[in-house]
Amino acid sequence: MSGGVDLDLLRRLAEIPLGVSQAENAAAFALLDAALPLQLNAFESGREHNGWVVPHDWRVRTAAIRKDGETLFDGTVHPLAVAGYSTSFQGVVTKEELDRHLFSSPAFPDAYVFNAVQNYRPWARDWGFCVPHSVRAGWGPGEYEVDLQVDFVTGTMLVGEHLHHGRTEETVVFNAHTCHPVQANDDLSGVVVILALFDWLRGQETRYSYLAVLAPEHLGTVFYLADLAPERLAQIRLGCFVEMVGTSGPLVLQQSFGGASAIDRVAEQALRSVQAELDVRPFRTVIGNDETVWEAPGIEVPMVSVSRWPYPEYHTSEDSPSIMSQERLDETLAALQRIVTTLEEDRLVERRFSGLPALSNPMYDLYVERWDPVVDKRLSEEQERLGAAQDRLLRYFDGRHTVFEIARELDLPFGALRDHVAGFAEKGLVELREPSLAHYER
Repeated sequence: MSGGVDLDLLRRLAEIPLGVSQAENAAAFALLDAALPLQLNAFESGREHNGWVVPHDWRVRTAAIRKDGETLFDGTVHPLAVAGYSTSFQGVVTKEELDRHLFSSPAFPDAYVFNAVQNYRPWARDWGFCVPHSVRAGWGPGEYEVDLQVDFVTGTMLVGEHLHHGRTEETVVFNAHTCHPVQANDDLSGVVVILALFDWLRGQETRYSYLAVLAPEHLGTVFYLADLAPERLAQIRLGCFVEMVGTSGPLVLQQSFGGASAIDRVAEQALRSVQAELDVRPFRTVIGNDETVWEAPGIEVPMVSVSRWPYPEYHTSEDSPSIMSQERLDETLAALQRIVTTLEEDRLVERRFSGLPALSNPMYDLYVERWDPVVDKRLSEEQERLGAAQDRLLRYFDGRHTVFEIARELDLPFGALRDHVAGFAEKGLVELREPSLAHYER
């Protein structure tokens, strides 16, 4: 990768019929590993944890719907054409009974829908076909022959992780899921953005460590965390789930369970830096994914979710690379980079002076001009905001506030205040110290 999001990789991944434990996942993870070296964790089908069960590799051999000897639908023509993890069924059913097992979208009449209900319930025993609405609309009353033959074979669920080591073990995790077949935005878009983020991190020296987890939705993260050593889990302090970020819609931020953690505050500032008008909503009111696993009792890693929800093609075969926007993918990457940069560049500020220094004195030259009714100083909006805040600024140099926290308190851009405070450090007026992630949760 060359610094941006690899849309060509997304296209290649979208050609692979992914699943939770499908054998084809190995080819997908080989492509991912070529872009970013991954440690693969394998979980054999049938394993159970907290009631969750790793499903078997599911294989469709025959999937036909016939009437009067004529084949009306062949479910082997598309990875979505048979409802996920359907069981075998052979028999003659009425049109009314058949309709109970057919799934389609009137909004996208020529599309296959993605029915994933049973993907997470391997104990369920049901069957179904995802027939385009325009096809099933022509089927009249009568009897239909269904011939659905599937195999459940021992398989392996793969979870990929990549750890960027920092100077400390305090870790921020970025998570996306890998199990939806031929779904570009949900969530191959999140996968390739995270790959680009960690490709950007490679070669950089960082204070904190950063972990990428690419896994089947819910199930992958459940079992990954089940095997994680308690001391390692304790080092993971904050998280961000990345999903559905490649379409033309605006970014949306879903808060963590508590809504006030460092990742909530930093992510909101970072996303607003690339999109001024930002929709911020409480936990589980936008989308629902692995943030519930990370936030679960006993795990309790504050995790926000970044998405561009909603989008109309969701869970249909129209969720294809054709609806991806390179600009929007790169914009998401820029926002995630800003999250990392803010965490890395933030500093505690402690004064080394008493009283009010004359900031306009040439020995300091730190005074920020402010609005004057007589003199047109041609100030930018940012200069005016910083100038108006400087009388309050010095009181926050108490060794307990970071630059980011002060910026939020005074409604200032982090970057502008960071640069301004750096001038105080250069003049020996303040000392800047690195905070721990634990500092933000005090």
